[in-house]
Amino acid sequence: MVTKEKVSSAGGNGTLQLVDETLRDGTQSLWGMMMSYHMMEPVLGEIAEAGFTTINGPWHGAQPMISARFFNEDPRIMFAMFRDKLKNTDADIMVTTMGQMVTVTTPPENRTLVRTCYQQIKKWLPNINQAACICCTRDEIKNEFPFIFPMFRELGIETIPYFAIGHGPRHTDEFYGTQVKEVVEKYKPISLCIKDVDGLLTSERLRTLIPAMQKNAGGIPLELHAHGMNGLHTYNATVAMQLGVRKITTCVPPLAYSSSHPSVFDIMRNAEELGIKHTMNVEKLEIISERLTKIGKAFGHPVDNYPLPFDLTYYKHQIPGGVISNTRTQLEQLGIAEKLQEVLEEIPRILKEMGDPVMITPFSQYIVTQAVLNVQLGRWEQCIDAMVEHAAGLFGVEDSGIADMDQNIKDKLLSLPQAKKIKEKAAHIVEYVNSEPSVEEIKIKLGLSPDASDEDYCLHLILMGEAMKDVTPGGPDVYKKYL
Repeated sequence: MVTKEKVSSAGGNGTLQLVDETLRDGTQSLWGMMMSYHMMEPVLGEIAEAGFTTINGPWHGAQPMISARFFNEDPRIMFAMFRDKLKNTDADIMVTTMGQMVTVTTPPENRTLVRTCYQQIKKWLPNINQAACICCTRDEIKNEFPFIFPMFRELGIETIPYFAIGHGPRHTDEFYGTQVKEVVEKYKPISLCIKDVDGLLTSERLRTLIPAMQKNAGGIPLELHAHGMNGLHTYNATVAMQLGVRKITTCVPPLAYSSSHPSVFDIMRNAEELGIKHTMNVEKLEIISERLTKIGKAFGHPVDNYPLPFDLTYYKHQIPGGVISNTRTQLEQLGIAEKLQEVLEEIPRILKEMGDPVMITPFSQYIVTQAVLNVQLGRWEQCIDAMVEHAAGLFGVEDSGIADMDQNIKDKLLSLPQAKKIKEKAAHIVEYVNSEPSVEEIKIKLGLSPDASDEDYCLHLILMGEAMKDVTPGGPDVYKKYL
């Protein structure tokens, strides 16, 4: 049980710091990222003034692609809106990264490509000063962090490692404590985050995991980023505060609860009960909540979201909050919404066969996609390239589960016609991610002119091939139709 008395002995007496993920992970978890930039505009000013320590926005690869495809919107509109609305905020502005992965479904890229892309994003949004580096596998720490940390620091951006917590046999407290020790000693980050990507952590696990990570953190503070698939994220955040964690990720309703993050209102209230101070502006938060509810209703999005019931089946499929929302949307678009339960039952089989990788991007996306194909066409009758890439080691070899894969499935994947080229690429992946070809070489390889601007080059990357024809120019009154 959490009490004020227990908090005082936990070693954390600072003011509560809240990270806002409403327009990034909130919409990804609950609205399938189906949110026009101008549906965000009505609340940006209030988010900037609400008292959040950090604000994360939807400038990761997937949101611009979806916005171009479904809303015919130019990503530069979004960057300009966030730049202008957040220019006077005291909050840190965060970008979500996946190491040297530039898009959410492709293997890590070379240094030149990654550097040029983030240089352009920094030009679009000069406010960015933090990067959430999600996953923190041993492969990433070994092969990508030596470049990622100094690259971002040259841009005035501090990298915050987000340790994605898995639930396989190898994902012990000692495992994560060792990773923390290595990262802290080599890179001295300003913060370390426990990322409960699939929302399955329990208070019992946190009571051993947090001390194990704190022990090796050298005084660097921990923070908690937790989804709500097991319905325990609000309680878990409260337990984390009891253990000295003072930085918690939240969302503003209606983009809180369910598979998303805890409600900012609940975390504030529990902090107050624990005697922990905060500096949030409740009036601004209520305005944000009211406006987002109107916008969600106008577009047909769910707005009556509640904490999910505890369900042991989630520990079988382990689908993260953002992915399960997108999976429902995709099955509806395919006209097979009724197949969701079969897909959920297929995922644990694939997880075991693939060696129990952490269910996080990109693993979660391609495992779910393969599960849909297995349900539609028969098990392993058709295999997506990403599964072959996984088996070949393109997404890492130490934490991806390759050593524990079902040998028959691995042999099948690596004997497919496309496997030869993929294996050749995998054999040189470490050399590739550390390479620094010229920008002109990369542009030509992408099918662009060597004289193409860095802006066009970056747009090509983050839109993942989506054309920008018929983009909406936007305007100050566009969003009003949603209110």
